[in-house]
Amino acid sequence: MIQVCDLYYSYGKDEEFAVNGISFEVKEGEIFGFLGPNGAGKSTTQRILTGLLPVQKGKVRVMNVDVSATTPDFYNNIGVSFENPNLYLKLTGIENLEYFASLYDVPTEDPVHLLDMVGLKDVAKKRVGEYSKGMQQRLVFARSLINNPKVLFLDEPVSGLDPSTS
Repeated sequence: MIQVCDLYYSYGKDEEFAVNGISFEVKEGEIFGFLGPNGAGKSTTQRILTGLLPVQKGKVRVMNVDVSATTPDFYNNIGVSFENPNLYLKLTGIENLEYFASLYDVPTEDPVHLLDMVGLKDVAKKRVGEYSKGMQQRLVFARSLINNPKVLFLDEPVSGLDPSTS
C-alpha cells in the first residue's frame, strides 16, 4: 500500500533535512506508526505521503500511485486526520461533514453515523466553534472516514482528547 525509498525533504535550500533518507513499506492491512520527538519529520513525511508537500528526493508510492503525480482519484481513496483541527467553525458538525462529503467522487458515509461513532451525535447541530478542542479533533477524525478510505493517515490523532473520552 505504501512504499517509501530514500526520502529526503528540506524546508530550506540547504542540506538541513527534516526528513533524512528514510525508507519503509506498509502492506495492505498493516498499521504503521511514526514515533519520535517534535521536529523528527513525522508530520512532514505524512504531508509528502498525502501529496500536500512535493517529493524532493526519493520515491514515494501510495496505493501504487507515485505521489508526485496524483490525480483526484488518489484523494478519493485516502483519509487524513490532521494534527490541528481545520474545520469550518461557523458550520455545525453535520454541515462540516456534509460539505466535505460533497468534495468526493465516491460514495460517502452517512454523516450522522460518523458523528455517532465519535460521540458527537448529540451536538451534530451545534456550531463547531462552540466545540472543545477534543470535540473538534473527533470531528476531524470522523471527516477522515467520510469517503471510506483505503488508506488512512492520522497525524497526532489523540491530540487534545481527554483520556476518559470513550
